[in-house]
Amino acid sequence: MKKKVVLLEDDEAIREMIEYLLVDEQFDVSSYSRAAMFMRNLRNEKADLFLLDIMLADGNGIDICYKLKRSEDTRHIPIIMMSAHYDLNIMENIPAEDFIKKPFDIDDFLWRVQKQLFKFAMP
Repeated sequence: MKKKVVLLEDDEAIREMIEYLLVDEQFDVSSYSRAAMFMRNLRNEKADLFLLDIMLADGNGIDICYKLKRSEDTRHIPIIMMSAHYDLNIMENIPAEDFIKKPFDIDDFLWRVQKQLFKFAMP
């Protein structure tokens, strides 16, 4: 059974590129451009991983990360945060499993996604 990635990214070009990369790696992908739509459809998603942009037009990915980690239904699902405007020092207190700084290296991006989905250790 394919692993399911749920993506929240408001930049259309980045969202489409990430979707393409993940589908090419044989993952199922649901993507959202708005935080409100993401939250509305959350109960219908059977996610194995959440990919969340931090700065959104209608919300904040960090707030969504906290909500997901507080929920009994989603707290076990790994989260990777993405942003061009934050760095690892700021992200230390966020309950996400990983952080990807944009722009990102495609190979590194895919490695980080696979690491969370398949739970293998870092070299």
